[in-house]
Amino acid sequence: MSQQILITPERRNSVFRKFLRIIHFRAFATTFRTMLRVPVTDIYHPVHRDHSHYPAVAHRYRGLLALSQDACTGCKKCERICPNNTIIMETRLVNGIEHRFPGYFAGRCMLCGLCEEVCDRQWAIRHTDQFEDAAYTRDQIYYGPERMFEMWDKHIEPRIQANIAHKAVPDKKRATRESLHAWPQQRSETPVPLSKEERAAKTKAEAEKAAKRAARASAKKKAVKK
Repeated sequence: MSQQILITPERRNSVFRKFLRIIHFRAFATTFRTMLRVPVTDIYHPVHRDHSHYPAVAHRYRGLLALSQDACTGCKKCERICPNNTIIMETRLVNGIEHRFPGYFAGRCMLCGLCEEVCDRQWAIRHTDQFEDAAYTRDQIYYGPERMFEMWDKHIEPRIQANIAHKAVPDKKRATRESLHAWPQQRSETPVPLSKEERAAKTKAEAEKAAKRAARASAKKKAVKK
């Protein structure tokens, strides 16, 4: 037995509803409701003003990049992993010795954070909470090593001193390289002469290494002849 289906009649629009629809009553109601309000300008940055209606920047927000001059080793990992080819390595003189540091185009950066994760110096390159990167020309959007050093000293170093952010690991090998490649008059430490026992041990170790190299070379020649 088939079930009877009840169909409700359509709601008829009255003349009054049609009139309200024609004159756009809702739009005019919104206009009349807001036209007498006093205009209010919100200060968007909560750091500058305490009465800002905008929320504070999150602790892990990814903004403009900063660089630690003491921790960066110039390994190019951040340049290789950047998906937008934003980071470019540049050469700078530090104490008369050339070192490589990254610079980047803030306009092309998509704030992915891969350069932070791949850095083996515990985030020698790091995102700050700064998001004001607008400029009049494209040259002003480029952040070279010097500008990134300033960003580090201004935004990251105070957070490290306050125990809010992790401290980057300094490059210990840089001091060794500087002392080895510097001119004799620029070296901070004078070489200490070795004693007789130390010279004898060093000569013995070098002789053992030479004997091992000779044995490996002879073994390779015998393997080739066979």
